[in-house]
Amino acid sequence: MEKIIRLSLANIRKHKFEFVSLMILVMMCVLLIGSALSAVLGAFKIFPDAMKNTGSYENFISILKKDYDKEFENIMREHPLVEQISSARMLYGGIKTRYINKNGEQVTIPQSFITADNSAGLERPVIDTTLTDEEISKLEHWVYMPYVMYDSGKYRVGDTFEMICNTKRFSFTVAGFYETLFLGDMSNGIKMIVSDSDYHMLKDVIPEYVVLAYNDNQGQGGYDLFKELYDKFEEYSGKEIDKKSFYLLYSDMEYYISESAYLLLQIIVAMAIVIVLSVIVMIRFRIAGDIKEQVVNIGVLKALGYTSMEITVSYVLEYLLMAGLSVIIGMIGCFMLTPVLLRMCELIVEHRGCGSVSPLPIFLTGLGVLVLVGVIAFIRAIMVRKYLPVHAFRKGQGDHRFGREYFPLSKTKYSVHFRFALKEFVCNFKRNIGLMVCITISVVAVVFSFVVFNVFCNGLDAIYAITGIELSDLQVELEPSSDAGILAEELEQMPEVRKVLPTSAYNTIVVAITPDGNRGMLPLVFHDFDDTENVFPIDGRFPKHDNEIMLTKYDAKWDDIVVGDSIILEHTGVKKTYIVSGVTTAMAGGIFYITYDGIKRLVPDYRFDKVNIYLEDGVDVNDFRYLIEEKYSDNFYGSEKEKNGDFAITDIVDMKEIMSTQLVSTVFAVRVGVSIFMTLSAVVVMIILFILMESSVRQRRKEFAIMKGLGYTSHQLMFQLACCIVPSVIISVVIGTLISFAVIELIIDYYGKVNIDISGVIVLDIVILIFCFLCAFTGTRKIRKISVCELMTE
Repeated sequence: MEKIIRLSLANIRKHKFEFVSLMILVMMCVLLIGSALSAVLGAFKIFPDAMKNTGSYENFISILKKDYDKEFENIMREHPLVEQISSARMLYGGIKTRYINKNGEQVTIPQSFITADNSAGLERPVIDTTLTDEEISKLEHWVYMPYVMYDSGKYRVGDTFEMICNTKRFSFTVAGFYETLFLGDMSNGIKMIVSDSDYHMLKDVIPEYVVLAYNDNQGQGGYDLFKELYDKFEEYSGKEIDKKSFYLLYSDMEYYISESAYLLLQIIVAMAIVIVLSVIVMIRFRIAGDIKEQVVNIGVLKALGYTSMEITVSYVLEYLLMAGLSVIIGMIGCFMLTPVLLRMCELIVEHRGCGSVSPLPIFLTGLGVLVLVGVIAFIRAIMVRKYLPVHAFRKGQGDHRFGREYFPLSKTKYSVHFRFALKEFVCNFKRNIGLMVCITISVVAVVFSFVVFNVFCNGLDAIYAITGIELSDLQVELEPSSDAGILAEELEQMPEVRKVLPTSAYNTIVVAITPDGNRGMLPLVFHDFDDTENVFPIDGRFPKHDNEIMLTKYDAKWDDIVVGDSIILEHTGVKKTYIVSGVTTAMAGGIFYITYDGIKRLVPDYRFDKVNIYLEDGVDVNDFRYLIEEKYSDNFYGSEKEKNGDFAITDIVDMKEIMSTQLVSTVFAVRVGVSIFMTLSAVVVMIILFILMESSVRQRRKEFAIMKGLGYTSHQLMFQLACCIVPSVIISVVIGTLISFAVIELIIDYYGKVNIDISGVIVLDIVILIFCFLCAFTGTRKIRKISVCELMTE
């Protein structure tokens, strides 16, 4: 055994560069897989830990105070699935509330305000503050904010927080932060704790809600339980509860937190898979190259009495030693990288709750990689069995080939260097197949990351185009009893306005009856969809008749519906059949597109309650918003004007601004993920090419020495050897680009269509070609050390 170990160590000393390079690849593999798997377990804990630490209820139904009845609580108590209930009062401004961020810009985000006593009825908030009770008592207007305002909003204790609702502005001093699952993120809104006096002050401009909180054994009741309770509320009260009421269920919170965290971790696992495949290919190639290079040594060792198995074990031991060192370093790195990933997950989901690092996935990953390397090395090294001692004495004849010469030098018309490169490419075709596999995988990763980066990180126009909703410059929402047509006519007379389209504010829930079950959906209604500017059919056409609707690609795939199929819609017991006229893009499902005449067929009393305003070029959105806020200040919700029968404005919003705020976490995760992905893919390709070139130079050392004696310079030989990988890289780039396009189409198949920047991808492919050539050229630097003198003295 001692002799076998000495053979392994001798081979390591001889090939130090390849040894270190493979160590880096294996270490990266362990680091990424171990950290990602450990972070997955931590991400699983974010939601349950946050639920446990906050003492939060599992489900929330928020009803406008004017629609609330105390009997609703008794209805909930009587239901067998409801385990525990509570109620609290809260002010909810929705998206008509804005705040001034640290850059002085107005940011629209749903905001709610609650007192400490009412907040205690929904959860057990633990306040994180650096102020004493005495210091807080001296503050005239204080506020406790969710942690998302600390992480994403960059607020700190003592900062000033300015909130705007309609035309009024309120100023608070940040006194601390706390974790909350109910309205504690940018997507659903933020809930802030204020004093009793400030609560009563805000009540004059922000509607008051009663929040009914209940537990149902971790979401066992789900949407069906909520709908049943909601229907009983309406049945008891004898009236339809205002559609501005809203709910937040256990399953919704769990899904949002889990899926958002997994986005980043899935990208990291994909990177690790790329590296694993590269490690497998490179170990196979390197062992084959070593054995071919050491045919004489193997023959001599067998003549001295070494068996094939002993020589095989010496190779396996070399790679196990390399893998063992890499695994140890990688696992140590996991314990440092995993907390970073967990913190990134918390930032993405906008909640805190990750526990400590889980060591089991890290150790299992290290063991798995060690076993994988050992198995691959053994399978490849066992080929030494076919080399007998006689090969040591006829190596030259055994390696000679009398086959057809496809690239004879005598027929060279242009560059002899390219002819040499082509000869080398054909002679080492099997090796180049492995190289093509590695580079193809890396190209897929790089091109895919590039396309995703362009969609998510190069401005939001590409995201806006696939939302499936109309994104005008401003949207004015009205009370359901108001007439949107009157406001639209007035706004169209203003010189700053280019166009006004009345529509709906998603206030009517329609049930779609499908073979897989019934689902609640929201209608997007226009008189004529040809007037819209951000809704695009990708199959079929817009609905034109009163018996037609258009679905999102997500819903069409989910329910296995194609253009021309029929679907049944139900509302308050009325059922109507509609033909699917088209399919459009959408980042999520749950909405359908229908004309005004079409929705009136199902809901006779339906009326528009929102207008989309499109401004002329050069008109500032915020300036125009202030203009109409001032012009219609008497028409805002709660004014005397509403009682006189005129329209009442409840909100003026910029949907693009809202989307940009809510997409901050997603864009951050994608930007970080794809940037790391592209960088690591480039590093993997560079290491592979360095190993390949280093091995090639060593194997062909005598040949290069002879060519130097014939007059070739080191630079020319380096250029020849680097050119031999060009055909492999070209094939890999073409195949990898096509595969990446197929992967992108597969992923976006549920959402619609994403425009791919073909010219940008072509430029990227050219950059990849140049990068690979430069890496290969740099990897051949040891040719400079080869001399004719060295050959003659051997």
